[in-house]
Amino acid sequence: MTNRITHEAALLGLAAGIRKAKELNQRSTLSIVDDGGHLIASVRVDDAAFGTIEIAHNKAYTAAAFRQSTAAWMEVVQPGAALYGLERSCARPFVVFGGGIPIVDGNSVIGGVGVSGGPVEADEAIANSIVSAIQQQ
Repeated sequence: MTNRITHEAALLGLAAGIRKAKELNQRSTLSIVDDGGHLIASVRVDDAAFGTIEIAHNKAYTAAAFRQSTAAWMEVVQPGAALYGLERSCARPFVVFGGGIPIVDGNSVIGGVGVSGGPVEADEAIANSIVSAIQQQ
């Protein structure tokens, strides 16, 4: 893999994610962004709710922007926690539940993946399959 995500690698990642979504019987949207949070590729699997489009993109953006899984934020943004309200402090929606995973090349985050449409466990499994496919390029 290079230090950036090509559209070819993104398309291979989406293909892997679609296979995983079908395996899990999930109707989801899958999104991939670069290190600046700009959309590279996205697909809405047949019959996925249209509301999943923006959520998937926001998960990918959050994972890339903050360089960690979106699931890592849930506990620290709860009322009384150290970062309560953080998810409302950004101009772009900041997602604090699972399904967003950064794409890493060595020590650098080169993008993010976001999946929305299923339970968190399914979104994360699909996102992991996309990241794995991209990192194999």
